[in-house]
Amino acid sequence: MYRVVSFVVLFTFVSIMLYFHNQYGHNHSAIEASSHLHTRLNIPEGKIVPAISGSVKQDPSGAWLLSIRTDHFAFTPEKAGTDDVGFHEGHAHLHVNGEKINRLYGQYYNLDYFEKGTYTIKVTLHANDHSLLTYKGEEIAFEEIIEVNK
Repeated sequence: MYRVVSFVVLFTFVSIMLYFHNQYGHNHSAIEASSHLHTRLNIPEGKIVPAISGSVKQDPSGAWLLSIRTDHFAFTPEKAGTDDVGFHEGHAHLHVNGEKINRLYGQYYNLDYFEKGTYTIKVTLHANDHSLLTYKGEEIAFEEIIEVNK
C-alpha cells in the first residue's frame, strides 16, 4: 500500500510540475527550437526592406562577441509579444547550430566560450508578434560560421 501511495503522490507532483513548466516556462530553445514554429511575415515588393549584417569576433579573454547592425529596423523590446506588427520594428532571434539561444534587442551579445569545433551563428529578424520577417520568401538574417581551434 505504501508503494502505491508513494507512486500516486510522486506521479501527481511530476505531472503538475510538467504542466506548469509547459504553460509558463521560458525555455525558448526547447519550445521554439526552429524558426518554422513562427509564422512568416513576407514584406511586399515596393516596401523598404530591413537588413541585418554583423560579425562574430573573439575577444582577448577568449569569449566570442556577436555584433549586429540593422538598417530600416528598430528594436522594440517593450512591444515584444504584441499584435502591433510592422515590417520595421521588433526583435531578433539568435541561433547557434540551429538551436535558438535567445532573443536580441540590441547590437551586442556575448556568446561566451565555445569548445573546439565549428559553429554556425545565425540571427533572424522578427516582428513584435514573433513572425519571422521574409522578403521574396527568404528570411532576413545574418549568418556566420566560426571555427574554434582551442
